[in-house]
Amino acid sequence: MATPLSAVPLLAWLALAGEASGASSMSLSAGPEGPVRSDMSDRSVVLAALAPARGGKAKPAAPAPEPVAAAPAYGPEQAAADIELVLTGRGKDYLQARARLEQNPAVAAPLVTARMAATPAPTPAEQRRLLALLGGIARPEDIPLFADAMRRDVAAAVKQSQEQGIELPAAEPWREILRAQGPAAAPALTGLVAEKTFSEELRGLLIADLVAVTPADKLPELVALVGLGAPTLRAALRQAIARRAHTSAGERAQLIQVVDAALDARDPARLPGLVLLRAALGDAGDSAFTTRAAALAEDAASEFAARVAAIRVLAARRSDPAAQDVLARLAEQHLPADKRLALRNEILGSLALAGLDATRAAALVERLQLLTAEAPRVATAAFAVAALPQDGAWLDASQRHAWPEVRAAALARVDGPCSTAILRRLRDGTATGGATFEADATVAREVLAALGRCGGPDAFTALQAVVVDAAQHVDRRAEAARQLVDRHGSAGADVVAAVLRSADELAVALRLVRALQRLEGPGTDDVRQALCAAGKRQELATSAQRALRGLFPDLDDPCASDGR
Repeated sequence: MATPLSAVPLLAWLALAGEASGASSMSLSAGPEGPVRSDMSDRSVVLAALAPARGGKAKPAAPAPEPVAAAPAYGPEQAAADIELVLTGRGKDYLQARARLEQNPAVAAPLVTARMAATPAPTPAEQRRLLALLGGIARPEDIPLFADAMRRDVAAAVKQSQEQGIELPAAEPWREILRAQGPAAAPALTGLVAEKTFSEELRGLLIADLVAVTPADKLPELVALVGLGAPTLRAALRQAIARRAHTSAGERAQLIQVVDAALDARDPARLPGLVLLRAALGDAGDSAFTTRAAALAEDAASEFAARVAAIRVLAARRSDPAAQDVLARLAEQHLPADKRLALRNEILGSLALAGLDATRAAALVERLQLLTAEAPRVATAAFAVAALPQDGAWLDASQRHAWPEVRAAALARVDGPCSTAILRRLRDGTATGGATFEADATVAREVLAALGRCGGPDAFTALQAVVVDAAQHVDRRAEAARQLVDRHGSAGADVVAAVLRSADELAVALRLVRALQRLEGPGTDDVRQALCAAGKRQELATSAQRALRGLFPDLDDPCASDGR
């Protein structure tokens, strides 16, 4: 009797239908309803396993798996053990213990805080681990502990060393933990920003952290602080708000509205900072604010500092023709000979001149004879933008100016190849005495940098004369050495190496070693030998070895007799 189709699973029936020996992949087979075409012969072995044995009973189903016992609840004993692992463990054990504690904050956090207050007190290293663990647990009530830890670590770092910037690495782990707490950390960060024992550099970084975690609806409260406080902190706040605004179009639009409203209030103390912030919030298509800044820049009744800020905005947007027109009018107004000696005119006019396009600026310098201006800001700005003749007469005149910043600005315009007149004047500027001796250290350095840019054998000889002259100040010899290495490569480095080998004064030798570190490409044998000799002096060993590793990376022992 035929088996009803409903009694046989479909896959089992297909398997049985394809079992005929020699059946092709497209053969006709007898099915319960009559002939059926089948292409399943190549799968018959697999499908047969799904069918019950012919004439027998189906295999009994596999027994159900035993229920898995639930893991015991995480309790205080396990948390206490994990805390000890966090304090003493390493690698996988430490990571797993910390993960369990962070996944069970209700159990772990009270025990962690209790361990911090226990007797004996945790060591400084253990305390840092516990605080980092609390940072991962992220309870708002623990945030003041992180701020206090930053204060302690920063104070300890400053006590250990007075090196500038020593606070920053000490504060960085706690800054990271505080940032990770999000808006809840804002009050603690506000207190840290006000910490007068911190450097302004660290306080500026904390301002950036505060702005980053402040909720969007609280950003207007930060705008209310713009323009107040120390100059470096004011700048840090503006930059942080602008950086935050450019991460979100919605927040940027909100901040523009808030700042525009504050500008309308025209608070004299805050107006310059608000002008600079509003400019930073805008973009190239922000023509409305360019127009507003232009009006402020030309408004003689406005606060002087606000006009300065507005001119800086226009200079930054110098590609806008409207900004160029305003800057040109301001320069024409404030830079004539009978006006530019007044301090306000000098500042406003020089800022406007610096923002003009090259053609307009050069024409104005020539027409108003600004290269000879006594006002230092005007002359400095003029040398930066003037079209200078090749004969070099301007350099000789510039080096007689009373203000060193003007002399330095003129020297910065020297570029090679240099005329004979310019080379002669630069050589005169390296004298150790006499009428052409340059007393200002910054200008003297610019003289040597200009010689480096001149290039050629005459400039090489002039720099060599400075670096070998023991009568020259160490700073000037060091700058000459840098120019020889940077501008003249291996030939210059060999000169510096020869001087290093004969340099007895430690300060000179150290600066020469550092100059040789700047050499690009492989060093010569003279350089190698000079650095190896310098490395025998205890005070120079570290710097010399660093230079050798950088210049001779393929030598296992650069100071071996054969160089291998």
